[in-house]
Amino acid sequence: MLVIGLTGRACAGKNQYASVFAEFGCAVVDVDLLGHQALEESKQALVREFGSKVVESGEVNRKVLGSLVFSDPAKLRTLERITHPVMVQACKARIEEARTEGAPALVLNAALLSRMGLAVLCDQVLFIKAPLLVRYRRCAFREGLTLRRFLLRERAQKDISIKTLGRKAGLQVLHNTGSKALIHRQVATYCATIGISISPNG
Repeated sequence: MLVIGLTGRACAGKNQYASVFAEFGCAVVDVDLLGHQALEESKQALVREFGSKVVESGEVNRKVLGSLVFSDPAKLRTLERITHPVMVQACKARIEEARTEGAPALVLNAALLSRMGLAVLCDQVLFIKAPLLVRYRRCAFREGLTLRRFLLRERAQKDISIKTLGRKAGLQVLHNTGSKALIHRQVATYCATIGISISPNG
C-alpha cells in the first residue's frame, strides 16, 4: 500500500483533491480533523498554557485559540508541542488500519506534513499550489477570515513550501485552477502514473 502525502498552504484546495482520491477508492486521513480531536483530548494542557478563555461550554474555542497562536510564534510552537504527537500517533494507527483493510493507497491530507514529521511516512508527496488571491478569497468565503488574519496565517505557514520538502522522493506539484474537472483528471492521471487501479466508489 502506498502512503501519499497531500499538502499545500491554506485553501489551496487539498480537500478537493482528497475527495477525488476517496472517490477512487483510496483511504483518506484528514489531519485537520485529527487536530480537532487532539485539541479536545488536550483541553487541560491548553487551559494551563493559554488560559480558560480557550475553552467555552466545555469545548475548545478554535477561533479564540487561533487568534492567540497565529499572532505569536512562541504560542504556536507550544500548541504544536501539545497536539502534534497525538496527531502523529493517530496517523500511524490509520495507516496500519488501511493496510490491514487492503486499501490501494492512503492519503494523508496535511498542511503541516513536513513540520509534523509526517513526510517520512509517505512514499509520495503531492504539493497543491493555488494563487495567493484565490486562496484568500476561498478563506474569506469559507471561514469569514479577514485579510489581516489570513496574512497572519500565511506567516505562520511560511515553511509550507516545496523547498521545505527538499528532495523528497516522489514529490510532485499540482496547480489548482479551481476547475473540478481538472482536479478529477489530475488525480486520475496521477493514480495511473503510480500504478493505483482506480475503483470509483458508488
